[in-house]
Amino acid sequence: MNAIRNESGESALPAPRLLFVDDDRDVQVAARLLFRRSGLDILSAHGADEALTQLASFPVDLVLLDLNYTKGMTAGAEGLALLRDMLVLRPDLPVIVVTGHSGVTIAVAAMRAGAVDFVMKPWNNERLLALVEGTLKKCRARQATEAEPALIVASDDLRRTIAEADRLAVTRASLIITGAPGVGKMLLARRIHALSYEDDPAVMLRAEDCEALPEGRGTWIFRNIEALSAPMQRRLADRLDARVAPRVIALSSRDHAALEDMLDPRLMLHLGMVGLTLSPLQRRADDIVALSAHFLRYFAARHGLAEPGMDEGRLRLLCEEEWPQNVRGLRAVVERAVLTGTWETASEEAEAVPNAALTLRDTERSLIETALRKHGFNVTQAARELGLTRPALYRRMARYGL
Repeated sequence: MNAIRNESGESALPAPRLLFVDDDRDVQVAARLLFRRSGLDILSAHGADEALTQLASFPVDLVLLDLNYTKGMTAGAEGLALLRDMLVLRPDLPVIVVTGHSGVTIAVAAMRAGAVDFVMKPWNNERLLALVEGTLKKCRARQATEAEPALIVASDDLRRTIAEADRLAVTRASLIITGAPGVGKMLLARRIHALSYEDDPAVMLRAEDCEALPEGRGTWIFRNIEALSAPMQRRLADRLDARVAPRVIALSSRDHAALEDMLDPRLMLHLGMVGLTLSPLQRRADDIVALSAHFLRYFAARHGLAEPGMDEGRLRLLCEEEWPQNVRGLRAVVERAVLTGTWETASEEAEAVPNAALTLRDTERSLIETALRKHGFNVTQAARELGLTRPALYRRMARYGL
């Protein structure tokens, strides 16, 4: 990265870094020449997914945002959606809209959604530079070396869940987010809080370690809500009964029916009023494709290594994988591929060692995982298939960390 030098000629702060999102490569080249001549570092992205990856991979001080990335699109909806997602990641991020087709009306809508200003194409170089430098002076707060993980959405299934979450975000409603381990429940909870009207940071709580409730109201995010002790469940229900109550976003790998059995009925009345469920990654092939591309770019940038090749055959294998750890597992596989330069999924590892001895524990865990995945982690149906009672299945799930 370039650096700004002080009067003595010594290197001072790194040069501000811009991210320019525009699908027109000629426009990107013109912007790169303009800003680099002025001592500003610049990153390029040609669409929404690439922009979110760049934002998650590098410190960015300001974004220049075109509003259309698909040929023939002029309404600006793509850019407005990306603007919202970027501000979820970085609420303090200054965004300047650069638009031609969409016109002033949609640019004003973008400013209402959080952009700080806009310019029309074709821009005047001196005016654009002055606007960027003036905005940077007003926004000196710099990003940490790594942003929050980005929530990448490609499948219709996940889009519907995100749309419902965004609709509920501006309310004060408490809710439960359920889904298998690693599907992104915490990311969704953070998105809901970021899109709410709550200014204070959310309080993160691990239910199994919770011995006292926080003071005040605000937003409380509980991991593994089913692990909350019976006395703490009653106290939390009391707090939610109060006229001035916190907002609780409860996360669980259990399904709704299981939570009905495990949580205090009064508490479940509050939390179970609204529920969101994230499907297992295996059911969302479009998200596997989009996430694989995102993680490839992210880890290549993070580790300073080349991206390993990704052909149609490799994508097909990734989409056919079971992913018991869901997004977390895919992330690990892609990072390993970047580090080693070669691909290897869990199923390929198993094929490489076909005679590996399985223990009784391995077999039982595999049977339970298979039944749970088959029934979308519905414990009642999985227990029925396995010939177990629900309490017996819960004990085995706890034993194997499922």
